[in-house]
Amino acid sequence: MRATATTTGKWLGRCSPAFQLMMATSWLAPESWKLQQEESIRVAFADGLDCGEYTRLVERHRTSALSWSALKRVPGIAIPEETTQILKRRSDACRLRATIHLQILRDALKALNTAGIPAMPLKGPLLSLELYGDAGLRESKDLDLLVGHSDIAEASRCLEQIGWRPRQDNSYLTPRMSEFRSRHEHHVSFFHNTRHCELELHWRTRGDSNDGPSRRSARSVSSQWQGCSYQAMSAVDLAIDLCEHGCEHAWFRAKWLGDMARMVAGRHIEVEAVLERALESGQEKPFLQCLKLLQDAYGLPVPDSAEREVRGLDSFVVQRAIQKLTDPTVPGFVLSLKGIRDLLHNARYVRTFWPRKSRWFIFEEVAFRSADFKLIQLPDRLFWLYALLRPFLWARRRRMNKAK
Repeated sequence: MRATATTTGKWLGRCSPAFQLMMATSWLAPESWKLQQEESIRVAFADGLDCGEYTRLVERHRTSALSWSALKRVPGIAIPEETTQILKRRSDACRLRATIHLQILRDALKALNTAGIPAMPLKGPLLSLELYGDAGLRESKDLDLLVGHSDIAEASRCLEQIGWRPRQDNSYLTPRMSEFRSRHEHHVSFFHNTRHCELELHWRTRGDSNDGPSRRSARSVSSQWQGCSYQAMSAVDLAIDLCEHGCEHAWFRAKWLGDMARMVAGRHIEVEAVLERALESGQEKPFLQCLKLLQDAYGLPVPDSAEREVRGLDSFVVQRAIQKLTDPTVPGFVLSLKGIRDLLHNARYVRTFWPRKSRWFIFEEVAFRSADFKLIQLPDRLFWLYALLRPFLWARRRRMNKAK
């Protein structure tokens, strides 16, 4: 993709200089887009930057190492010393965490290799290596591994043998609870007490159809890293997966858009090939939404082959992503009329992107949370009560988390 002076979205121009700078530094542009990124950074600095707001936004969007690396590439900008120290400290912490995550990931892959279980790392430090050639640039709070559904039980045992512990005891689950979890969730969570790290063991991604995991596995590439074997997702599947993940969360973290900006601008993917695959699998809307946001946030032009489809997107889904992205706080459920309205908007949002899901399926995702099953264990005949109790159970979980 040739670098051009494409105009960013009007909504970005209405944001504060601090937010504009955070977006400009939420990725590390390839050489073909380096001058455009530098110009965006200079413009934000010239508009009366609030450095305190900027550092808060960098933390909110988890772009510390990326932002510091992007700023260092721009000569002649005067970064206040306090801001410099904050960014350096956070960047160093991000890099240290990535180093630890690489060690933990290697141990987990070795254990699964020994058991003969194929595994596919998702996102995390290996994605940072692939996109930037530097494992320490992307900030990750946990690790994600994808295995076949039939391998989940054995993979869980392998992880437990090397110190991982399940986040949740599932022995209490009733048949109705188990059915809900298998329908609406796609991973089990583990925690390592000595290394203070979380790991999610996935058997599918949210956007997967019934045959999605097997098709993706067939297109993956067998790879080696530090003596470990793993399955690497194809570039096209990786782009679709990243868009599904970002879209699922309405792109509320800029680092997810930064990943896709690097993939598109750096020619890690051909947009036409991704769109073709996405159309085949019914996953085109998250990718089209991403292309629109990349145009608005970074000025990346939408290819002619996708321009008509991007223009045809429902304005609601674009505005919802902009709303979540520009919110200065991390989105979350609030027990209020506004919170309930947000849940209803989210149901509409999900329905737009995943129309194959029934209305009842989407209602279940809004009305129930498996975390509530642990707080109050109702018999299956009273399962419906969880929907009514959800606001109170949410408040109880929040009090318990604050007390920890």
